[in-house]
Formats: sequence, C-alpha cells, structure tokens
Amino acid sequence: NDQAGYFCGKERDAGMTTISSPCDFNDFYSKKYFMKYPNGSKHIETLEMKPETYQTSQLGNRSIAWIKEIANGGKPFFAYIGPHAPHFPATPAPWIQNDPFKNLTFPRTPNWNVESPDKHQLIRQNPPFDDRVASWETQHMKDRWSTLVTVDEVVAAVIDTLKKLDVLDDTYIFYSSDHGYKLGQWRVGTSKQEPYETDIRIPYIVRGPGIKPGTKVKHMSGNVDFTPTLLDLAGVTKPKFMDGKSLAPFFVSADNPYFKPLDPAEKQKYANAWKKEFLIEYKSVGTYFNDHSSIWVPDGTYHGHNGKGPRSPANDTKCVLGKGVGDGNCWFVDDVSSNSWRALRVLNETSNLVYIEFDHTWTWTESSIEFRELYDITADPYQMKNLVSVTSPSVLAELHKSVSKYQEC
Repeated sequence: NDQAGYFCGKERDAGMTTISSPCDFNDFYSKKYFMKYPNGSKHIETLEMKPETYQTSQLGNRSIAWIKEIANGGKPFFAYIGPHAPHFPATPAPWIQNDPFKNLTFPRTPNWNVESPDKHQLIRQNPPFDDRVASWETQHMKDRWSTLVTVDEVVAAVIDTLKKLDVLDDTYIFYSSDHGYKLGQWRVGTSKQEPYETDIRIPYIVRGPGIKPGTKVKHMSGNVDFTPTLLDLAGVTKPKFMDGKSLAPFFVSADNPYFKPLDPAEKQKYANAWKKEFLIEYKSVGTYFNDHSSIWVPDGTYHGHNGKGPRSPANDTKCVLGKGVGDGNCWFVDDVSSNSWRALRVLNETSNLVYIEFDHTWTWTESSIEFRELYDITADPYQMKNLVSVTSPSVLAELHKSVSKYQEC
C-alpha cells in the first residue's frame, strides 16, 4: 500500500499474524513502523534517522529475520514483502547514489510525446513535451533503476536465506507488481491511470516445486487471480466470493509433494474454460498534472532533495482542459471530468484487443458515455490508432454489452 497512515493510527491488520510496516511509504526514510505480533499486541516503533533507516533495506531485513524465526518451526508460512521502490519519489539507498546508471535514458517508444487526435480529451489536449520534461523523465528513470538495485538485493537475500534454511526447494516465490507505468507515452507524464498496456500490464514471475525453468503462461490473468493461485498451491479451497481463478495448473507441470499437476486432458479442459475477457476500470481520484509528485535529485547528501516536474510549457499555475488537439496549457495526468473509464480486455484465438468507454458520471448509459476507444493490440501494440470510427455499430454494441455485463455482475 502506498498511502501514508494505512496502518498507523488505524485498527487495520490485513489479517496478518505479524506486521512490520512503515507508517509513511512515500518517505524512503520513514522513522515510524507499525508493529503487530502473533499475540495480537500492536505498537508504533520509532527509529533513529541514519542511512540504515532506508525503507527497502528495513523491509528486507525485517522480513528475513521473521523468515529465519518462522521457517524453523516446520510449519507452512506466508510472507508478503512489499517494498515501495521504485514508486515516487524513488529515493535511492545512500550506498547506491554514485549514479550507477549515468548513461541511462528513458525509452522513447513510438508513442512517446505523440499527438493523439483520436484519444479521449485528457490525452488529446496535452501539449507537446519540451526538453525540461525529457530531462526530468531521464532523472526519474535513473532514480527508479537505482532504487531497484536494493530491491534486487532483498530478493537475493531472501532466496539465500531460504537456501541456508534448506526450505528453498519447498517454497513458491512470486515476484510481481500492482500496476504498470508510463514515462511520457501519448504526452502523459509519469503515471498509471490510463487503460493502456503501459499501465495495466505487470510482471508475474514464479519459481517453486514442480515448475520447469522457462515455463511461460499464455493465458490472460490479473491481480484477481493471485489469491486463488496461492490458495490452490496451499491446498485450500477458494471461497465462493472470489472472482479469480488459480493459475497453478498452467505452470506446475512436474510431480512434487505439494501440488498435483493436471494430466493433459484435464489441463486442456481447464484452459478451454479460462477467461477470454477481463474487466478493468478506473474512477478518477482527482485532477492533477505533471508536477503532481516529486522525484529524487542528488545534492551531495544521502537524502538528496525532491524536485517537481514542470506543470506546463509556459509555467502556468492555472490549468484549463483544452478542447482540441494539443491545445491545452498544462500537461494533465488525471482529470475527474474526462478520465473515468471501464475497459474490456479481450484475448482469444482470433482477437487481441481492448475496448474502452469513458463516463465521468459513472452511470454508463448510452447518453452518458462521453468517448470510446478500441485498439487491436497485435496490429497496433503502441495503441496509436483508435478503431472505433471504422468498426461496425453491431460490433461496438456487442463490446458495450460485454463490458456492461462484467461491471454489473
């Protein structure tokens, strides 16, 4: 969770028996940690301010200490390790601030800083980026990679700990994220609020008993499938209220003591019944711009300082959503009047597409839907050509019917 105070000061414990969580995730040197113990007691721990207070390392060291304690008990255990990196402000560890990625720049994909006349209003009106934005994005990219060095160290340390405890071969390890990211695609700055592949795709890497190295799963899935997969591997029946399904039958293929793989006929039957359509939705949480958050900028101290990105080409403080193409006076990242949407992601034998509807009133009637977009991901992976104007009304009506069905269920 990336919201300050999610645990601290609130009676929330996420159902965990043991918790060690920073009170302010956005502060990479957060001094206060919410602590919960197996006996139910809770308190706030306050640390001294020093380099070792660095959040990612704290989370790694605390998690490893707990694993060492619990793994010796001979019982199954579950650890959720959620470093904030590489989230804003992406402050690197003090021992990794010698600019290890000084020659790195952000990927200028074909859809970077591109004019988008057939996208919804927020993107359509964003003006072209200037050199200031490119420079800021470059620094942010370096920061993000630098913070991930410490994440990599935590991953390596966890695996090394499991190996030394002789439980690595009995443990499933999942590595993933909660959302994707943009770095200027379609003239939208660092953000995650759009229905495009940049924002909705996440890594999903698994290792463990019965998984052959190099196994790839081609079936479409989402975060909703995480918990059913974990329960399946643990031999626990999924509750009826969960919408997701287990991915385990697709990646566990070898006999092992913990999960019995499906035989070829069962696996094919399971695959045939797998989802071909997936609902994604977002209701705008506010109107803000390219300066909505700060990035870490070196200044000779391990704290560095936070620097906001440019808000507009002319440094305007008052931003007005433009009506045309590239005629806005600010770089919008989110907007309550134009960026609430629902999307249907389709992946089957003949189609690989996403259909999107925008409606800031969130009522989804024919008259309230303000804009539609449709992309063929296979033919147009950078989602630069909206196909709505060349798609038959009957096909659009069927897509509208499908996305409505999933949202209303």
